[in-house]
Amino acid sequence: MLCLRKCRVDAPDCAILPCMPGDVNHPEEGIDEAALEEWLASAGETPRDEWPRRRVGGLAIAAIVLAIVTIIGMVLLRPTGEARKQAEALSVLGTPSEFYTADVVDITRGPCPGIPDATCSDATFELTAGPHTGSVITQIFPEGGTSPTMSVGQTVILSYVPANALVVDAVVAPCDFDPEQDCRTLTLTIETSEGPTQLDHTLFPGDFGADLAVGDEAVVDFFEDQSGEFDILGVSPVDLERQYNFSDIQRRGMLLWLALAFAVVVVALGGLRGAAALFGLVASLLVLLLFVLPAILDGRSPVLVAVFGSAAIAYLALYLAHGFTRMTTVALIGTLVTLALTAVLSAVVVGLADFTGLASEESTLLTLFEGIDVSGLLLAGVVLGAAGAIDDVTVTQASAVWELKAANPRLGASELFRSGLRIGRDHIASMVNTLLLAYAGAALPLLVLFVLSEQSLGTVANNEVVAVEIVRTLVGSIGLIGAVPLTTWLASVTAHGPRTEVSPR
Repeated sequence: MLCLRKCRVDAPDCAILPCMPGDVNHPEEGIDEAALEEWLASAGETPRDEWPRRRVGGLAIAAIVLAIVTIIGMVLLRPTGEARKQAEALSVLGTPSEFYTADVVDITRGPCPGIPDATCSDATFELTAGPHTGSVITQIFPEGGTSPTMSVGQTVILSYVPANALVVDAVVAPCDFDPEQDCRTLTLTIETSEGPTQLDHTLFPGDFGADLAVGDEAVVDFFEDQSGEFDILGVSPVDLERQYNFSDIQRRGMLLWLALAFAVVVVALGGLRGAAALFGLVASLLVLLLFVLPAILDGRSPVLVAVFGSAAIAYLALYLAHGFTRMTTVALIGTLVTLALTAVLSAVVVGLADFTGLASEESTLLTLFEGIDVSGLLLAGVVLGAAGAIDDVTVTQASAVWELKAANPRLGASELFRSGLRIGRDHIASMVNTLLLAYAGAALPLLVLFVLSEQSLGTVANNEVVAVEIVRTLVGSIGLIGAVPLTTWLASVTAHGPRTEVSPR
């Protein structure tokens, strides 16, 4: 039997609990609804079955509607497979796509070939993976500068460029520029994105590959021009010493151990919720790798891809880490609204700043590929960069309001809002500095170069590379600041209500 009982002797608060001696209703009489309404009114509360349930239902409906919109947007922007062709186009420009491990078996120091005054290291590698496992390759590295520091027994990564052409004909004839010399014109069958294609290429005396004969395999660098024709940049005979090149030191083991240590720390402190957060992290990476990047390579709008990708990440990360609760839904809606506002603001600011998007070497290389909106990548970067910080702010604000309500159930919506906003101000003060230091850390080598060039602060800030980072910091910070009052207000009106409706989560 349930009865109406006073919860405190010094306040008119009440709750519906199992009957005890001294309750308003006698166990056999049930609950007097009129007495319940009168009691709740005296406590200054709304009847239990009134607006709180409608408000929570409205939040759930809003989250469902936004989820449907996100799914529709991702379906419309889904990758179509063009990214694979872009990857093939990149490979023909000489960018390797195959990498294999090798062990350093010997290092010999001595004078550099042709430069006796310089010291070089001859590193001998034994391939431990790939089509030539067991083969030994030697490469020369000038000491100092950007040359790697290696030791015997260390594992490294070598890039590999496979043979992509076959010599089907070779004609020797006098060179056009000098009839006294012979030039060799090769007919090559090359594997292109359009399939096997035959191309002619003339080699002059002394050119590398001039001794290629019919039936020889070759490595050909070529590209497709605007008219759709393929132009050959260079031809090399198959030679392991040239097909394999040092790429980097093998760090995979260290990274795996570091990732494992991170996972252990998160689970040790967060328990099941920490484990759920790790699943959210994996889900976020999958969205980036399977949707965001391929869709941008397909020529989709980078801004729209970033917005819908960030929305999908928010759903996965928040609900996996914090569960399907009202607090999570409040944080989610605050995140989605703030992301939309940040995207609009970044579009306006980037447009006013007249960014070309070509400030970096990587961006310039992307202009070679059809359909990629390089300037739009700037907007997408601003949205994605701010998304993680916005999630942090909205969850923190919603959680703070719920904890305030749990600590003092008598707090009204306005009191919850004011208290939560005070917490938010402290959070924003530190978060803005965090964003600044994060972007400055990423661009630190560039900033050092600017300082060495003795340029003025205004000149450095006006440089597009630096200006882009400034825009990311300021626009992202404005988005974070906007997320605080929005999420705090939404959490305050949702958490406020009868004591029987309020729970920590």
